[in-house]
Amino acid sequence: MKFTSTLAAAAGVVATAQAQYFSVISARSASPIHLRPLQARNYGIWIGGEAATYCPEVAAPSCPNTTYTNFAGGEGSLFMGTEVPGGQEVYIDPEAGALSYTRPHSAAMPEGAIRTGWSLDFLSSYGTLAYEGGLVACNQTADEYQVYAVTNGTSPPGDCLGFDALTSNQTKPAAWEYI
Repeated sequence: MKFTSTLAAAAGVVATAQAQYFSVISARSASPIHLRPLQARNYGIWIGGEAATYCPEVAAPSCPNTTYTNFAGGEGSLFMGTEVPGGQEVYIDPEAGALSYTRPHSAAMPEGAIRTGWSLDFLSSYGTLAYEGGLVACNQTADEYQVYAVTNGTSPPGDCLGFDALTSNQTKPAAWEYI
């Protein structure tokens, strides 16, 4: 394991332990993505469909039973709202800019992955999550859009719509882990 992976894992534990949890919906008036939740599945962030979660048998009695996604952090770095030890960090794929997240119990990311650039602004129980270059949702199937960050050097594929990410406070993690 690289030293940077160890530091990232440690940062994930600290950030998640002190986190304020929140869910996110997209805002893009007069579009098919307007007011739809961001969902974690297949190690990517999507608009459309349900979240993909897992709970080990040993933790099952206390595991959240959910079909939605929430996040933690949002000041510089962003994490998934999970209970899994070590947490799961959100990163931006260095090639296309897809929002992705680490596997449970691992801080491993592709070389060149972007981990920072997030800001969170809460106005009481609602607010906004922003990435410094903006966010876009790119159509993948009839009703699903994959979420990408706009960065220098990445080019999201296909038909994409820019959107604002609106947040709503949550009281606890929504899942043991996202898969």
